[in-house]
Amino acid sequence: MNSAELLELNNYPNPQYVGADHYATRGSDFTCFHETKVGTLRFKNSLFPHMHVMDLRWSTNQELTLIGADLSDNVNINFHMAGKLNTRFKGLAEELKMRPKTHNLVFSPMDGDINHVQANSELEMFHISFNKTFFADIIGCDDAWSEQVLNNLFFNRPFSGVTGTLDITPQKLLLIKELRDCSSTGPFRNLMIQSKTLELLGHQINQFRSPNSVHDEIKPDEAEKLHRLRAYLDTHFLDDLSLTQLSRVCVLNEFKVKKGFKLLFGTTVFNYLRKKRMEYAEKLLLDCSLSVEEVAHILGYEHAHHFSAAFKKHNNTSPSKYKSSKRSALF
Repeated sequence: MNSAELLELNNYPNPQYVGADHYATRGSDFTCFHETKVGTLRFKNSLFPHMHVMDLRWSTNQELTLIGADLSDNVNINFHMAGKLNTRFKGLAEELKMRPKTHNLVFSPMDGDINHVQANSELEMFHISFNKTFFADIIGCDDAWSEQVLNNLFFNRPFSGVTGTLDITPQKLLLIKELRDCSSTGPFRNLMIQSKTLELLGHQINQFRSPNSVHDEIKPDEAEKLHRLRAYLDTHFLDDLSLTQLSRVCVLNEFKVKKGFKLLFGTTVFNYLRKKRMEYAEKLLLDCSLSVEEVAHILGYEHAHHFSAAFKKHNNTSPSKYKSSKRSALF
């Protein structure tokens, strides 16, 4: 079946369309329609000039192959909640096999994608489309993943966030639930949906940037807690932290913190902390107004010689030599 036929039925909105000038549902009720060949479709959607958010439930009657007939210049995301959907996009080498609680992001500007669903299936999809230019503007270009994405968008090359799919983490599931259950109306609803959708995108991109970081021995929800712990360390590395405190921060027992952190990031929690502190010390030593003793005090060392020993172990040079060599390089 050609997707154009489906979109003509009862003004069913194209999930890949972005713009505020088309039909969008209001409130918490689903719009529902039935067609013999397609089955029953129920949806709620919110349309904005730069994004389209759709909660879609699809009950199929028979096995169906749906062929996309429209060009899409938008970035499309599917958080697949239930059922099985196999899609082959033009320009992408591998078929995308969406299974319950998985997700991916796809940019496929060529028409002709082929979607296959089994008979008597119950599918649930939380679908988001972003305007290509808007998406490029908001993700920035500060790492290898985003740089590659921006290049692909600029040259209109098809791509997916990762090869295959990734599991939807508990934090993402919570955001999706908040979006699906939103019963507000008016401006508050519009603002809430947009802000939560962008937050969901942020978590997804963080997972894309390190898709291999989930070790076979670590559950996805535990991996996400450890990533949050690392983010906590990035802003609290000057604090006097114990393993017990860190265990409370990420709600994992101490064994899982020690073992999981090492498996995910290739270093221990406290080696990571020391590295962050020494990197900060390097920046402080470049400040001509601060002495080595003052830098040691800022980093929490009671005695400057303890700081000097730690710094030399990390940099293979003493703080005073590092400071003088960097100053000499500036003049």
